[in-house]
Amino acid sequence: MLKKRGNILLSILCVILILLTACSAEEKGTVVTCDGYDITLGKTTVAELKKAGFTNDYSHVDGQKIESMASNVFYAMKDDVSYGFMYAVNKNASPIEFEKCVLREVTLSYSSSEYPIGEVLVNGVNFEGYTKEEIKEAMGDATIILDTDTTLAFKSGDSHYYFSFEDGSETLTRLYAHD
Repeated sequence: MLKKRGNILLSILCVILILLTACSAEEKGTVVTCDGYDITLGKTTVAELKKAGFTNDYSHVDGQKIESMASNVFYAMKDDVSYGFMYAVNKNASPIEFEKCVLREVTLSYSSSEYPIGEVLVNGVNFEGYTKEEIKEAMGDATIILDTDTTLAFKSGDSHYYFSFEDGSETLTRLYAHD
């Protein structure tokens, strides 16, 4: 009887551990590292990004209210270096300040000469200068959902990744990731 109870408790504990592991894996999402600061898409807020020293000088929405389920751009800059366009969304039922919105998307343009782009890692990888084959290798087990001359797209869990190339070029020009 005591052995049976022990087995039942052990089984329940195993189920709980499996559920906790599955939940934490789901919650991970896409991690974008800018200047050493980790942004988890779908979780990190504009206020947290600003606290890490990033500015939003070009979108002019700071201090404004954002409507429910609407988004606006945070043009991430630090010391005149660009870290991409990041779209912040209001997931709440009522309007909130832009600073409370959650970062959901990032777009990096590697062919823009307007501002130098800082080192940006997506899930630990700096894709700048990567070719299609290098991207496929770096994306590992992610599912390819589109592979054309100019676009390579992947899905991994709830995350989507789009890589763009100029016609006739194998070198990455734009990366877009969202959760």
